Amino acid sequence: MPRPLAGSDAVLVAALSGWRLDPERSYTQQVHRHLRDAVVRGTLPPRTGLSEATIAGTLQVSRTPVREALAQLAEEQLVLIYRKVGTVVAPIPVGLLEQARFARSTLECANHVQLASTITPAQLDELATLLEAQRRAVDSGGVDEFFRLDELMHRRLFEFAARAQVWAMLQPMKRQFDRVRWLLLDHVADHARHALAEHGQILAQLAARDVARLGATVAAHIDRVGGHLQQVRGRAPDFFID
Repeated sequence: MPRPLAGSDAVLVAALSGWRLDPERSYTQQVHRHLRDAVVRGTLPPRTGLSEATIAGTLQVSRTPVREALAQLAEEQLVLIYRKVGTVVAPIPVGLLEQARFARSTLECANHVQLASTITPAQLDELATLLEAQRRAVDSGGVDEFFRLDELMHRRLFEFAARAQVWAMLQPMKRQFDRVRWLLLDHVADHARHALAEHGQILAQLAARDVARLGATVAAHIDRVGGHLQQVRGRAPDFFID
């Protein structure tokens, strides 16, 4: 078992502080979502020890939903559970990144190219509004807001094509991919601006129904994560494992 980071409990409490659970909703689902988001965003870095007692005490729940949430995260390969020893945040497996890139690139290219023939003026207007909101987030340095709007734009493109379930299916596969996206937003200068420019190209090509160029633009947009991987690994080597 990898040795947990020193001060893991303090990191864990800081990452969970301010979160309150809704008693009307499943505690297991809420704990899972909070921990998953903290891992994906890097506020719980690899090798952080995840004490059931600390999580339960911080969120003021019993240990049962915590244990169930950690089991779900283990299935998603976001944490490593060592029976009778402990649980730690998993590093990012580089091999899974390529699988996630392939899945996203293949499905998004196919979806968006087909959508170009059916997209409506109202849908294009919604995308333009999202693009402008992304621009404001970039200008203000709002990393969290840009990521949220980025995800919303990609989701809406699937929903416009009546493929909401395809986007939902992609989510577990892209968790590791999203971890690298957060590192890029935090550590690589102008990554968000490049992503914003590519979103603008995608929107323009959808509006022009330019399917000849749209697929290549979408593929290049998804592949940008891979293009910066070595740079990110150099700055955050402890986040990755081959």
